[in-house]
Amino acid sequence: MFKFSSFVLLLVLLNTSIGTAFSHTKDNEYHFTVKSGDSLSKYFSKLGLSKRLLANLLSASKQNQQLNQLNIGEKITIRLHTNRHFKSLSHKPHNKKSLEVVLLGTRFTNKSNINQTESRPLSTTTVVIDNSFGYDAQRAGLSLNTINTVVEALSWRLDFNSDLHKGDQFFIISDGSKQPVGIVYKGGNKRIEAFSYAGSHNQSLYYDRYGYTLNSSFLRAPLKYKRISSKFQLKRYHPILKTYHPHRAVDYAAAHGTPVHSTADGMVTLKGWKGALGKAIIIKHGAHYTTVYAHLSKYSPSLRKGKEVKKGQVIGYVGSTGRSTGAHLHYELRYKGTRKNPLSHKLPIQKKISRTELWKFRSQVNKVLASL
Repeated sequence: MFKFSSFVLLLVLLNTSIGTAFSHTKDNEYHFTVKSGDSLSKYFSKLGLSKRLLANLLSASKQNQQLNQLNIGEKITIRLHTNRHFKSLSHKPHNKKSLEVVLLGTRFTNKSNINQTESRPLSTTTVVIDNSFGYDAQRAGLSLNTINTVVEALSWRLDFNSDLHKGDQFFIISDGSKQPVGIVYKGGNKRIEAFSYAGSHNQSLYYDRYGYTLNSSFLRAPLKYKRISSKFQLKRYHPILKTYHPHRAVDYAAAHGTPVHSTADGMVTLKGWKGALGKAIIIKHGAHYTTVYAHLSKYSPSLRKGKEVKKGQVIGYVGSTGRSTGAHLHYELRYKGTRKNPLSHKLPIQKKISRTELWKFRSQVNKVLASL
């Protein structure tokens, strides 16, 4: 009996103590009235929320820093999801505008900013190809900055020099920001979509509707090789010319006939004989990258100039054509026309929107597509 009475008394004391700290309404919503000695850290602790989460919230914006100095009598409301994870926070100060912070995925944002973004009207500029994209886009009223943005966003999937035909259409969707929120290309049997999204790190990139960036990542090597017979160097003794020359490529020694793969998605711009390089293939990857594969013995039967290739696709076979002393692959990586060391140059990677932010991204995509 004594043990049971003690347990009931303890439970009553706990409930009384918690009740003086905050009131709990339905839907995991907790209301606090600031008292002497209170802090947001104290409230987070009571709800089982981490100090790291609080630090991220406070550093997310200058507005949030007002939560460091709470005054007696002010109101704080914290909302949690059903899994007890943080959802949002409201602060009603005495002499300032109320603040509401929402956690979207891994990023804290102010609700006023969300409302402003969602309420922005969308406008669409249509570019119909009659001459070239640059010329027709300027006639449609697009700025040079927007034109460059469109070209760079779609260049991994579209060759603006060879893919466009009369009557093809571009839809450029804007909400008044510096760059388009959506870009849609329709031409023949091809459709390409790109949607701008800032993500948790506020770095705006273009993604397809599934949340992947349009660029491809790169393979580190285009074939299975025995050894590197010559590295990227500015001064190398040439075994045939008997003199020193720059070697701005990597030579991979491999057996004659070894398959050679495209190191990334791209477009074939050359398939044929190229002087000292012998049988060669040049592939353009997006707006800035180009790769060269040389001294080949033969090409893949399906390979054609102007045709798209995928990362890892077999494009040719190792040989010793051109100015060569033995079977190997001469491989070049060019960035904006300048040859880079394929073994050390930092290559782009394909990025994906995190699962926690994907729902927000998809809602933006639906809004853009609905405006067309």
